[in-house]
Amino acid sequence: MQPPQIAKTLQVSDAALETEARWCESLAGRLAANMAPTGAASSSPLASAAAVAAVNAAVVTASTNTARVHTTAAKLADAARGYAANETEAAARMGAVSPPRVC
Repeated sequence: MQPPQIAKTLQVSDAALETEARWCESLAGRLAANMAPTGAASSSPLASAAAVAAVNAAVVTASTNTARVHTTAAKLADAARGYAANETEAAARMGAVSPPRVC
């Protein structure tokens, strides 16, 4: 799954950051919704402690990755808010500058 926008140059806007945050949240939701299959290991004669340990490790890794994606989404949303606030402040400051006077 690719992010919504991939560019060769960095172009930042609050809307784009919010879009990336929503994409990360969606991805995290999909990761969290994935569950280990039930019943398959107990019905197989080939099930072993090593296989169960490997699956448990994979579940822990998936949970860790899901948490990281949630954190990234929160950071992107926060960056979008900060970017929008910075742009608003900069526009206000530019508007407050008096135009040059010609004598």
